[in-house]
Amino acid sequence: MEIQHYEMESERLRFRRLRADDFALIAPILQDAQTMYAWEHGFSYEEVVDWIADMLRRYHEDGCGYLAGLDRETGELFALAGPLVEHLDAETSAIGVGYIVRRDLWGQGYGTECARTALTFAFEKLNVPRALALIRPDNIASLHVAAACGMKPIGQLTKQYRGKELPHVVCAVDREKFFETLSVASAEPDETAQQPPEQE
Repeated sequence: MEIQHYEMESERLRFRRLRADDFALIAPILQDAQTMYAWEHGFSYEEVVDWIADMLRRYHEDGCGYLAGLDRETGELFALAGPLVEHLDAETSAIGVGYIVRRDLWGQGYGTECARTALTFAFEKLNVPRALALIRPDNIASLHVAAACGMKPIGQLTKQYRGKELPHVVCAVDREKFFETLSVASAEPDETAQQPPEQE
């Protein structure tokens, strides 16, 4: 029996690294156009394969990337989430967080749970002083999730993707502020609805 190693754990989910043979596991999320709102399209077969390959590269080069968020009880895939390197310009990079929640689970707090877990990993394991989230301006639910994590808008950034210019709000939080927000949040339930922010 295979012993599974989990990179991150939250109240309801365990997160493991993706594997080369995970196409069937994650394709239903990445190929759903509504779930992939921030990318403005559902992924093709080739794009899902390339996305997995990019995550495997990120694990090797960056030490982080999107992980498979599995339900603690059933092992079912609920989300893709994790810290990842964001390239802000040709010379500047920073640790950001991304999450993509399965569409039938939106509005149940999984986005906030994923974001907080990824931020905790970034601060405790990657030892960064500050983390970012890049969010489309009209993705109100994700802006609410960022706020629930103590993040505040600090600027704007435009990504080039498939020949389009996609504007993003850059939100950020430092280590001290995040853990302060986390300690307050632990004392009360979070019912924030979510939509996935558009990390690469």
